[in-house]
Amino acid sequence: MRNEIASRRYQPAALKLTPHPLWMETMLSSLKPAWDAACMPALFRETAEGRHPPLRAWQRFLVRCFPIVENFPKYMGLSLAKTTYGVRAGDASIRRWLLQNLGVEARHAEWWIDWMQAVGVDAPGAFKAPWAPEVQALHQHLLATCLAGSLAEGVAASNWAIEGVTGVWTRAVLEPFTAYARDGVRMDATALRWLKAHARYDDAHPDEALEIIKLSTDVTTGAPARVESAARRSLMLLARVFESCHEA
Repeated sequence: MRNEIASRRYQPAALKLTPHPLWMETMLSSLKPAWDAACMPALFRETAEGRHPPLRAWQRFLVRCFPIVENFPKYMGLSLAKTTYGVRAGDASIRRWLLQNLGVEARHAEWWIDWMQAVGVDAPGAFKAPWAPEVQALHQHLLATCLAGSLAEGVAASNWAIEGVTGVWTRAVLEPFTAYARDGVRMDATALRWLKAHARYDDAHPDEALEIIKLSTDVTTGAPARVESAARRSLMLLARVFESCHEA
């Protein structure tokens, strides 16, 4: 009897990829220009093409983007707070996914610091550096959306837009970035851990985030439009952050 009861333990199902409904296909098509712009701004494009932007541009990028990396688990925590356990369909699975993702995020700020130090950035100085206006705008959007928006809006703005774009550009620059060894950048497993980790695993996250969005969006209301707006603003603000690093 005990074994029979144990066999009936409740286990949230893993998120499974499903065909997109028309409203999501329309949304993704509409967001593609903003997605492409965020994925390949000048710094990443020139690095991927072997044009070797000045090292100071990468140093600036690492310092400016640190607040977003450090705060990313906090944005996700606000989304996690909106989940239930079995009250709404799919919510327990979403909760499990967010918790697992948070576990992955636990060391990312430290890995980013390793990268900063490898390129010659003084980490304590970076912690105290004033936030660029572009970074402040992106942070405020992510914070406000994950706090006051719906679960779908928060996941679209952070896990789909930010993580999804990250997976694209990291895969593009991972190998070309090693050319900065000639500029004195330390190239070892510790230095490149953040870059390698995101180039390796983030390819699944945006697709899984889309499943969460589908599960938590009421298509009978104006929710799809709000989800698209939240994602679009993240992509636009992220592109501005990246471009500011190259242009300053």
